[in-house]
Amino acid sequence: MAYETEEQQVEAIKNFWKENGSAIILGAIIGFGGLFGWRYYQDQQRVQAEQASEAYAAAMQSIQAGQTENPQFVEQANQLIKDYADSSYASMAALKLAQQYVEQNKLDEAAEQLRWVADKGNSTYKATATIRLARVLLQQEKFAEAVTVAKSVTADAHQATSKYIQAEALLGQDKKDEAIAMFKQAKEASEGFTSPLLALRLTEFGIE
Repeated sequence: MAYETEEQQVEAIKNFWKENGSAIILGAIIGFGGLFGWRYYQDQQRVQAEQASEAYAAAMQSIQAGQTENPQFVEQANQLIKDYADSSYASMAALKLAQQYVEQNKLDEAAEQLRWVADKGNSTYKATATIRLARVLLQQEKFAEAVTVAKSVTADAHQATSKYIQAEALLGQDKKDEAIAMFKQAKEASEGFTSPLLALRLTEFGIE
């Protein structure tokens, strides 16, 4: 818009600010607030990651080589999981806890840790935790649940193991024909890298 005089231009600017000034200022405040808020969030995430890393390192250092029971590690690992549940370190601590419980034949406790990682842990470790949970269920002779849990793993890297666990669980339910069919699928999924346990079953059932 063209203005005939400088006074008209000044008056137009005054009117514009009168009508829109509050919105512009508010927008600027929100914009700067969002920027600083995002930077604060990033800083907090970085600090939490560092703290979780230190807590994990301290917990791992508390493990005594050659000892089955490591109560200090259990305490520190559980605190890490509580304080930094969203971190990858919490999931790694839970997996280590589960491993120790399996070594102590505390399968219920191991399953609890593995379920937590599979359901609420860092996504990087969910498939690993689910496969290990299926193995624990197999040891507990919870065959139907072991099949269900193993079947829920869709990652290609775990397919051979998933199908092997399902086959073993089917055998445990006296479903021999279904088990043999699943062992065959496990062999196909292994793509030539057959595990020793699977190889024994293939030999046992004459699967080539």
